[in-house]
Amino acid sequence: MELPVTVGVDGSSASLRAAGLAAEEALSRGRGLRVLHALPLMPHLVSGRDTRPRWGERGALAEVRHVLAVRHPELRVRAEEVHDVATAALVAAGEAAELLVLAARGDGGFPGLRVGATALHVAARAGCPVIVAPVAEDPVPRDHVLAAVDARRPAEAVLDFAFDLARRHDLALRVLHAWPPGGPGRSERELLSTALEPWRAAYPDVPLTGDCEPGGAGQVLVEASAKARFLVLGRRRCAPVGRLGPVAHAALHHAECAVAVVPEA
Repeated sequence: MELPVTVGVDGSSASLRAAGLAAEEALSRGRGLRVLHALPLMPHLVSGRDTRPRWGERGALAEVRHVLAVRHPELRVRAEEVHDVATAALVAAGEAAELLVLAARGDGGFPGLRVGATALHVAARAGCPVIVAPVAEDPVPRDHVLAAVDARRPAEAVLDFAFDLARRHDLALRVLHAWPPGGPGRSERELLSTALEPWRAAYPDVPLTGDCEPGGAGQVLVEASAKARFLVLGRRRCAPVGRLGPVAHAALHHAECAVAVVPEA
């Protein structure tokens, strides 16, 4: 069964940009694109909801379809409105999607907010990989995918997703392992090199760099994201249901690029 790429839109300019990223992912994967717009059953009872029209409540999907048709006329697009809480609708959609894409947040929220509750909720619970797109457009040229791994127990799902993403976008891949300062750096590099050997063989056309840096993983990854197009990290099955670890939280709140959260198989 061919699963689509699914993107959540809410009428915000940020979600329109997320739809553009989702369209590129769908085309690169040879998949259709499902555009999902969640409408509360009783919007006047939703606390804190911004009831001002954005694109026009009933015109949100039409606007997205028009933009995508102009930019990507070859793309198969299916647009749907569902009456449900956005978080529940998106998590449910992830059960029948190859990939979920959503903006880090909509137009609401206080100035300076980098990621909203919806993105955090979905990234922590979705059954498929989730790409959280940055709110602002980024003029900085970026030439590689950055993947976070623990060299002692590298997550295959993260590496598989990162290598495939780099291959499809014709980008280099930088795999980064952070280790506590003061440890034996040489052994860390050897561990990482060994862990990457089968992936080098499986993806010989992807330019690959394996780096080890001392420091906290969150800080190291956020700093390294300044030059990456995507940051790929894992969500371990042993984590409490609906909870992201501190590294994923740091990345989603502070990374300078799109962040892909990949659940372990």
